[in-house]
Amino acid sequence: MGNIFKRYKKSNNSEKIKKEGNSGTSQRGNDIDNKPSFVGMAKNLFNSLKEWQSAGRPVVTSEQWDYRVKICRGCEFWHEVGETQIARCKKCGCSSGKLLLATSKCPLNPPKWNSIS
Repeated sequence: MGNIFKRYKKSNNSEKIKKEGNSGTSQRGNDIDNKPSFVGMAKNLFNSLKEWQSAGRPVVTSEQWDYRVKICRGCEFWHEVGETQIARCKKCGCSSGKLLLATSKCPLNPPKWNSIS
Protein backbone atom coordinates (compact mmCIF):
# COMPACT_ATOMS: atom_id res chain seq x y z
CA MET A 1 0.00 0.00 0.00
CA GLY A 2 2.97 2.33 0.62
CA ASN A 3 3.88 2.18 -3.06
CA ILE A 4 0.51 3.61 -4.01
CA PHE A 5 1.10 6.71 -1.88
CA LYS A 6 4.50 7.22 -3.51
CA ARG A 7 2.73 7.23 -6.87
CA TYR A 8 0.55 10.12 -5.68
CA LYS A 9 3.36 12.65 -5.93
CA LYS A 10 2.16 15.31 -8.32
CA SER A 11 4.22 15.71 -11.46
CA ASN A 12 4.78 19.13 -12.98
CA ASN A 13 3.23 18.09 -16.27
CA SER A 14 0.16 16.26 -14.95
CA GLU A 15 -2.92 16.69 -17.07
CA LYS A 16 -6.28 17.73 -15.76
CA ILE A 17 -9.38 16.04 -17.12
CA LYS A 18 -11.57 18.54 -18.90
CA LYS A 19 -14.97 18.89 -17.34
CA GLU A 20 -17.76 17.85 -19.66
CA GLY A 21 -20.05 20.67 -20.67
CA ASN A 22 -17.88 23.30 -19.01
CA SER A 23 -18.89 26.70 -20.36
CA GLY A 24 -16.75 28.67 -17.95
CA THR A 25 -19.22 28.47 -15.07
CA SER A 26 -19.69 25.78 -12.50
CA GLN A 27 -22.85 23.72 -12.73
CA ARG A 28 -22.78 23.44 -8.94
CA GLY A 29 -22.82 27.18 -8.29
CA ASN A 30 -21.44 28.23 -4.93
CA ASP A 31 -21.35 24.69 -3.48
CA ILE A 32 -17.57 24.93 -3.52
CA ASP A 33 -17.79 27.44 -0.66
CA ASN A 34 -20.01 25.15 1.42
CA LYS A 35 -17.30 23.00 2.97
CA PRO A 36 -18.50 20.34 5.40
CA SER A 37 -18.12 21.12 9.09
CA PHE A 38 -15.63 19.27 11.26
CA VAL A 39 -18.47 17.07 12.57
CA GLY A 40 -19.69 16.48 9.01
CA MET A 41 -16.21 15.40 7.92
CA ALA A 42 -15.94 13.08 10.91
CA LYS A 43 -19.29 11.48 10.04
CA ASN A 44 -18.26 11.05 6.39
CA LEU A 45 -15.00 9.41 7.44
CA PHE A 46 -16.69 7.17 10.01
CA ASN A 47 -19.33 5.99 7.52
CA SER A 48 -16.71 5.34 4.83
CA LEU A 49 -14.49 3.34 7.18
CA LYS A 50 -17.46 1.39 8.59
CA GLU A 51 -18.56 0.38 5.09
CA TRP A 52 -14.96 -0.47 4.13
CA GLN A 53 -14.50 -2.62 7.26
CA SER A 54 -17.79 -4.47 6.64
CA ALA A 55 -16.66 -5.29 3.08
CA GLY A 56 -13.40 -6.85 4.28
CA ARG A 57 -11.17 -3.76 3.85
CA PRO A 58 -10.63 -3.97 0.06
CA VAL A 59 -8.23 -1.49 -1.56
CA VAL A 60 -8.01 -0.37 -5.16
CA THR A 61 -5.32 -1.39 -7.65
CA SER A 62 -2.63 1.02 -8.85
CA GLU A 63 -4.57 1.58 -12.07
CA GLN A 64 -7.79 2.37 -10.19
CA TRP A 65 -5.87 4.72 -7.87
CA ASP A 66 -4.36 6.57 -10.84
CA TYR A 67 -7.79 6.85 -12.47
CA ARG A 68 -9.39 8.29 -9.33
CA VAL A 69 -6.57 10.76 -8.66
CA LYS A 70 -6.66 11.98 -12.26
CA ILE A 71 -10.41 12.61 -12.06
CA CYS A 72 -10.17 14.33 -8.67
CA ARG A 73 -7.34 16.60 -9.80
CA GLY A 74 -9.60 17.85 -12.59
CA CYS A 75 -12.48 18.61 -10.21
CA GLU A 76 -13.29 22.07 -8.88
CA PHE A 77 -13.80 20.61 -5.38
CA TRP A 78 -10.26 19.12 -5.16
CA HIS A 79 -7.69 21.09 -3.19
CA GLU A 80 -3.98 20.27 -3.02
CA VAL A 81 -1.78 22.18 -0.59
CA GLY A 82 1.32 23.20 -2.55
CA GLU A 83 4.23 20.78 -2.47
CA THR A 84 3.08 19.05 0.73
CA GLN A 85 1.26 16.24 -1.10
CA ILE A 86 -1.73 16.88 1.16
CA ALA A 87 -5.03 17.01 -0.68
CA ARG A 88 -8.71 16.80 0.11
CA CYS A 89 -12.16 17.07 -1.37
CA LYS A 90 -13.96 20.26 -0.42
CA LYS A 91 -17.31 18.52 -0.99
CA CYS A 92 -16.99 15.68 1.54
CA GLY A 93 -13.85 16.82 3.37
CA CYS A 94 -12.05 13.51 2.95
CA SER A 95 -8.36 13.28 2.17
CA SER A 96 -6.79 11.55 -0.77
CA GLY A 97 -6.43 8.45 1.44
CA LYS A 98 -10.13 7.74 0.87
CA LEU A 99 -9.31 7.12 -2.79
CA LEU A 100 -7.62 3.88 -1.67
CA LEU A 101 -10.84 2.41 -0.30
CA ALA A 102 -12.50 0.22 -2.92
CA THR A 103 -15.87 0.83 -1.26
CA SER A 104 -15.70 4.63 -1.52
CA LYS A 105 -17.20 6.72 -4.30
CA CYS A 106 -17.14 10.34 -5.37
CA PRO A 107 -19.51 12.40 -3.17
CA LEU A 108 -20.96 14.39 -6.08
CA ASN A 109 -24.35 13.63 -7.58
CA PRO A 110 -23.83 12.00 -10.04
CA PRO A 111 -20.48 10.64 -8.84
CA LYS A 112 -17.44 11.13 -11.09
CA TRP A 113 -16.18 7.66 -10.03
CA ASN A 114 -17.88 4.78 -8.24
CA SER A 115 -16.97 2.09 -5.74
CA ILE A 116 -15.17 -0.97 -7.06
CA SER A 117 -16.72 -3.58 -4.79
